[in-house]
Amino acid sequence: MIKAAARPSARSVTSRATTVAPGDRFGRLTVTAEDEPYLWRGRFSRRRWACDCACGGSAVVREDSLLSGHTVSCGCVRDELTRERATRHGARAGDKRRPEYQAWQTMLHGQDARVCARWQAPAGRGFKAFLADLGPRPTPQHRLVRRDPARPFTPGNTAWVESPPRAGVPRRLITVRGRRMTLRDAAAEAGIAYATLCKRLERGWSTRAALTP
Repeated sequence: MIKAAARPSARSVTSRATTVAPGDRFGRLTVTAEDEPYLWRGRFSRRRWACDCACGGSAVVREDSLLSGHTVSCGCVRDELTRERATRHGARAGDKRRPEYQAWQTMLHGQDARVCARWQAPAGRGFKAFLADLGPRPTPQHRLVRRDPARPFTPGNTAWVESPPRAGVPRRLITVRGRRMTLRDAAAEAGIAYATLCKRLERGWSTRAALTP
């Protein structure tokens, strides 16, 4: 009977010659020392190398990823490219996502209305066109609306509109016969439920009427 060839052990695989050595550079990474090998279910292994990154970070990278050029940094290159794309598309102001970008994303992914092709262009062109057509959001109180809800989002049918203040938002403190007190205390003193008082104030009732049992 012919025996099958024995599978090489992890030790025999990692002991083979390597073209990587401490001091070698791969992109932003400089190899400093060999680390523990990468094992997958004990079937094979790959050499791994501890590396210092030019940005000040560090990483442990498989040898094949270094040699193929798949990994060239500790992750900082990927992060920089992401920030660059966001900035190039106008999605960020400083380190914060622009409210216009959030509104554009919500519009695109909404389920209740169609969006014109101009604002759906790929590679950031859609957002640039959207911002050029509507301009920045005037204030945090403005929201994106369609003038005619039956028509899709288009430059002529979309606008920033200031949201009206919510009428009758319950207040934390109210004045009852010259005394300032919390809503809960006022409700208990009047002999009504706290939730009832809140609902009445939300509907625009006067304080006197809202506290009437």
